[in-house]
Amino acid sequence: MTEEIRSQAEQLKELLVRSSPLIEEYTAMVCPECSDVCCRQKHGTFREADRIYLGALGIEIPPSDPERTPEGPCQFMGPTGCVRPRWLRPFKCTWYFCEPLLAALNEGPQKKARQLSAALQEMVDCIYQLEEKVRKGEESEIAVK
Repeated sequence: MTEEIRSQAEQLKELLVRSSPLIEEYTAMVCPECSDVCCRQKHGTFREADRIYLGALGIEIPPSDPERTPEGPCQFMGPTGCVRPRWLRPFKCTWYFCEPLLAALNEGPQKKARQLSAALQEMVDCIYQLEEKVRKGEESEIAVK
């Protein structure tokens, strides 16, 4: 694996770690009151970008639970939310903002909303760069497990 790809993945991990408390400020307000939890198995599925990112970090993708339906609760959902740290979750989990969560962002301090938006954009840019490097053949060693 090239050092550039590993460094890019580490940068993405840092962005996820750094943005997690900000996201969790909003989810802590909204999610406990939710009557229709959106943490579904279909959102907890690891996709190609997740595999590239975690592969660059040397992390194995946990197997999907074949007993769970896509619309059923996510296999990683615990009694108080996700049992995995944000940097180990599929990106779709981090970027899924339901209507009540979006409303909380819009109604809350706009400085925080802008910080979160900027962090999310930075993450998208990192993922795009990782995918491009892999697609261009700069890294054929990343295991897409």
